[in-house]
Amino acid sequence: MTAHTQTVQGALFGDPVTVETTDHGPAATQDPREVARVVGLAQDPGLFVIERTGLVLRADPAHPGCADALARHDGDTVGQLLDTGHLRLGGTHHIHHAGSEGPARSVLVPKATRDMVSRWDHLRPIPEPTRAPAPQRSTGLIGVDVVEPGKALVCLGTTGQVGTVLRDGGRYRVENDHGALVGHASSYRAAARLLARYHGFTPGPVEIEHEHRLYRR
Repeated sequence: MTAHTQTVQGALFGDPVTVETTDHGPAATQDPREVARVVGLAQDPGLFVIERTGLVLRADPAHPGCADALARHDGDTVGQLLDTGHLRLGGTHHIHHAGSEGPARSVLVPKATRDMVSRWDHLRPIPEPTRAPAPQRSTGLIGVDVVEPGKALVCLGTTGQVGTVLRDGGRYRVENDHGALVGHASSYRAAARLLARYHGFTPGPVEIEHEHRLYRR
């Protein structure tokens, strides 16, 4: 049975609300067919990400400026592809969704990813997914404390594992508690999930707190 917890989260673009969450993080896919399908959605009709919540939206071609929420599994795949650099965040757009409106960033497909999917299209059949080793367990709630612009400390729930995230050009450098490089990510949220997977855990929900704004001297 899936365990549920309550957490305070921004309501889409604005006011905070209490929502039900599970202790299970985004599920990674190893199926090239799923990846190709999601990349296709990013190209047409287009996808957007609300950065403050991580919600992935699908553009509504019939109503420009409007979007609908993507299915949870597809949204997890978008997050996975953003983490690995196969997709990138683009410019900010004003989007209407579920009776609310606010900023969301477009999802871009780099040329290398388009070429990769094109190569798969010429394979018959598209390669079967490889089976990934099962993660040990969930981290629970991951805390990300942004202590100053471009620097955050990550605590992986109750696991005792911690790490550091540093802005590195247009991306974020992720380090373990010994300062060793874990990898690079597209955002603080993606960095937290990357650190969790590095330690063999399934990422739980991510809560980001900007301490440098709350306790500014």
